[in-house]
Amino acid sequence: AQAARPAADPVLPLRAAAAAAQNGLTVSYATVRRLAAECRPLPVPWPDEAREQLVTLLGAGEAAVPVWEALEAEGLVTRLLPDWERVRCRPQRNAVHRWTVDRHLVETAVRAAAMTRRVARPDLLLVAALLHDIGKGWPGDHSEAGEVIVRDLTTRMGFPPEDTETLAVLVRHHLTLVDTATRRDPDDPATVEAVTKAVGTLPELELLHALTEADALATGPAAWSTWRASLVDGLVARVAAQLAGGGAAPAE
Repeated sequence: AQAARPAADPVLPLRAAAAAAQNGLTVSYATVRRLAAECRPLPVPWPDEAREQLVTLLGAGEAAVPVWEALEAEGLVTRLLPDWERVRCRPQRNAVHRWTVDRHLVETAVRAAAMTRRVARPDLLLVAALLHDIGKGWPGDHSEAGEVIVRDLTTRMGFPPEDTETLAVLVRHHLTLVDTATRRDPDDPATVEAVTKAVGTLPELELLHALTEADALATGPAAWSTWRASLVDGLVARVAAQLAGGGAAPAE
């Protein structure tokens, strides 16, 4: 709008990005440059509207990709998420990956956007999808590093403590379901017990199940198959039965 005053509205970049993606539009680079030059950083913690607009942007699915790239081109993504700079254009170590780390994170959010009706907290699913590999910019196990980063980052974003804890669990264990399902005996009670201790609640299991699938689909065709999906589904069913207090579901 002609009356827009970016300098007085730190949420404007996210609001503009969300509106563009929801309507299948792009954000011109002239606009992005002006937002980058004039907008002040978001306060810490973020206002509620900033989180809501980020979730709206991610929830747009494929339409969010060019908008995200426009923000990233002028440094607005790094301003929002400082740790993004460490994964920006970072190559993957595993050849099964189709994208660089940063693009993989965006692609995972795109896949997760198609699964939001499967979970009670789509906002947490989308944010976890965007941040699940954020630890790859640091030494050591990227899941462990990512858990530490996400605790700090989501606190700065203004998530309440219980949501921050859930997001930390999702990032720490985003590989747990597929690794356990494909490498351990599903009939062994210890297998179900290990996942139950890692996840802890049915809502977290629901989110982790969707995140696991979105992550694999965004990785590449070699990372997901009907066979892997059936193994993960079976494991999730047994863990869900355990968490619900009914004991592990029998293997088919």
